[in-house]
Amino acid sequence: MGMAGTHRNNKGRTGKKRTADVIAAEIEATCQNITSNVASLEAMVKPANLAAKGLGSAGAFFLDDDGQIRVERVVAVSAAGIGLIGLLSRSRKN
Repeated sequence: MGMAGTHRNNKGRTGKKRTADVIAAEIEATCQNITSNVASLEAMVKPANLAAKGLGSAGAFFLDDDGQIRVERVVAVSAAGIGLIGLLSRSRKN
């Protein structure tokens, strides 16, 4: 649709005409909001922050609410890792 049909009349919600100063202030507020959103997105997708988030969720998988290790999960993941190593070494021999 582009810019066609996106214009507004010069009246705000109160029915009063908006002045150039009011429009400029709205544009400035919108720019600041966009800048703030972009900065928070940049911080969120920074590789170090993504890695820390991944490690945090991995740690939460192996720890209960009290911070104690969930032995059953550690054993299950270890067994799966050992099984994968066994399968890989067996496939290389053939």
